[in-house]
Amino acid sequence: MALTRLPVANTLTGTIPSGNIATSSLAAADTGSIIKLQTQTASTSSSITFSSTYITTTYKKYYLDYTNVVISSDGGNISATVSANNGGAYTTSGYYYWRIYSNSGTSSNSLSSSGGTANSALVMLGTGVGIGTSTDESGSGRLTIFDPFSADSKLFISEGLCIGDSGALVQQYIYQGLVTSTTINNIKISPNTGTIVSGEFTLYGVAT
Repeated sequence: MALTRLPVANTLTGTIPSGNIATSSLAAADTGSIIKLQTQTASTSSSITFSSTYITTTYKKYYLDYTNVVISSDGGNISATVSANNGGAYTTSGYYYWRIYSNSGTSSNSLSSSGGTANSALVMLGTGVGIGTSTDESGSGRLTIFDPFSADSKLFISEGLCIGDSGALVQQYIYQGLVTSTTINNIKISPNTGTIVSGEFTLYGVAT
């Protein structure tokens, strides 16, 4: 069998002749920049609030990350309400949602789901199965906020995982919406009862 000898200059140096590469393939995809705006650390806090100083028309999308969240009430959850007047009043009704969740304690790893149109807040973590409070139990996740200054409906996605009150690993994904043209410039995170014992909350603006 005849062997084909490869050009040494190209194989030893690892270079590829530029004529063999389409220049368009070298351009990196523009995925936008993520700008850290503010971090707050909970310490037996009744709520965590991000104000109009940080939620502005500069960005059409925001990420709110929450890490190592511990709450005082076993089986509880954390959720958020939004404000159009920088905390003068918060919307406490009319949140649409559809959620899917499961946990490592289900023998078939089946998913549960439910939805509605009248939630009192944006669910962030602990839906379906609550957050546990035993030693080393906590939760983390992200709330994506789409264009809070849109003249149309406001849309959100919550995703997270936690060690639940049964000791199982819980995963949660919640699509949410608020049918209103009113803009949003403030968001408040609260537990359903008790306090947020600890945890870090960071707001990012996504430049597109």
